[in-house]
Amino acid sequence: MDIIDSFILAATAPTGEASGTLGGLLLFITIAIAFSFLCSMLEAGLLSTPSTYIETKAQDGNRAGRWMQMAKENVDEPITAILTLNTFAHTVGAAGAGAQAVGVFGSQWAAVITFVLTLLILIFSEIIPKTVGAVYWKQLFTFNAYTIRFLVLGLYPAVWAFKAMTRLITPEEKLPTITRAEIEMMAHISAEEGSLNENENRILKNLLHLDKVQVGDIMTPRTVVLAFQQDMTVGQVLETSKQRMLPYSRIPVYGENIDDITGFILRYDVLKYAAADRHDMRLKDFLRPIHAVPETLVLTKAMDVLMQNQQHILLVIDEYGGTAGVITLEDVMESLLGAEITDESDLVEDLRKLAQQRYERQQTILAATELKPTANGARPTQEVDSHQPASQSTQPIEHEQPEPIPVDNEADT
Repeated sequence: MDIIDSFILAATAPTGEASGTLGGLLLFITIAIAFSFLCSMLEAGLLSTPSTYIETKAQDGNRAGRWMQMAKENVDEPITAILTLNTFAHTVGAAGAGAQAVGVFGSQWAAVITFVLTLLILIFSEIIPKTVGAVYWKQLFTFNAYTIRFLVLGLYPAVWAFKAMTRLITPEEKLPTITRAEIEMMAHISAEEGSLNENENRILKNLLHLDKVQVGDIMTPRTVVLAFQQDMTVGQVLETSKQRMLPYSRIPVYGENIDDITGFILRYDVLKYAAADRHDMRLKDFLRPIHAVPETLVLTKAMDVLMQNQQHILLVIDEYGGTAGVITLEDVMESLLGAEITDESDLVEDLRKLAQQRYERQQTILAATELKPTANGARPTQEVDSHQPASQSTQPIEHEQPEPIPVDNEADT
């Protein structure tokens, strides 16, 4: 029974059974609307306060934050307390107001008084308080926290009884408070409102999608990887790279062929041995181990491997165990930032695009060769093994490899 029903019952009672005064009528209406106003405002404020704001306040040691955190985690308790007080105020206020109205105006004015009271309740105990609670939740945060805490403790017997009943219909599995889609939308809204700039918004969205991107999607393909044969000496490396001055800080090293990657070398080590006049030092004598990951591994897992092994480069292998390419910490950061990271020593910005251009150019040449007849009228064909690297003796496989993010190479292990 709500306030209108109670009022109608009281207002339609026989005249002789009710008496009252105008002051008593106004008192009951004021009390009913005041308590209803408070309950509606508390409910709207509780449900409108973001969980992130509450968590921030709680972590800062704010008492109101801790109490509001408890209310959010057990939202059925404050809701039960608020609705209990609201219903009690409606019922008692309506019964008292109805009895007073009959004594003051008579039962013939019941319909008019009911209409006026309905408007008062709609405006002052629903629309205005819920609007205030939803719009000014931050300003009312401390007041709401203390008041809700007081109501829960004061009405705990009723809260406990109703909570026991609601457990029968509420799921045991606790659903996440905020989903990934909601975080992404919050970032978008924050960017529109100016709380985040476009770069921050883009980074947050990319971060949320890292677990959907595979290593094979961003790796440097094998066709554009610069690698040296492990029996080459420091002098040979410098001789073959003298025009480029070793622009790459980490370079893979292979044994028999490109599918036999045995590790990687640091540019710092090569230059260190060269400065010590040890040009006859072989690469296999100071190469460092490289960890391999499948090309189907997601970026979040690849980052874990990089961090756990304190490395900036990983070997990417295909489903047959052959070399598919390499991935660096720079590649992961580019996926996070949504932009290419280049410096003055990079010869090519987008190596995946370069690999695609080389492949298309190769296919065009092969197609032209197959269509062009020879002197005897035959059309020659040429078989190309895409997995067979160039010269495997002591010659490097010349491709453009992106340089990882510059670091203090002396600290590399």
